Amino acid sequence: MKPRHEVADVLNQHLDRIEQLCTNSWQARALYALAACRTAKLGGHIDRCDNPNCQALHLSYNSCRNRHCPKCQGHKREEWVRQREADL
Repeated sequence: MKPRHEVADVLNQHLDRIEQLCTNSWQARALYALAACRTAKLGGHIDRCDNPNCQALHLSYNSCRNRHCPKCQGHKREEWVRQREADL
């Protein structure tokens, strides 16, 4: 289930105000990456269904792969937390 609001949506709505904050270059770079994640800004590729009877095409946008991105790295963070909980 897709969340009602995503981090990228909030960033894109308020990016002009965020730019006015005192952010350094690496903070700004991370915010721009999260805002552009899985959008046309980062390019994309076309996937074709392997089923010979289907052959449907699906456009997939590239991800930012930023370690702070909940779309890209959220599952890895959750897995790491589960592993640490298991260690306890």
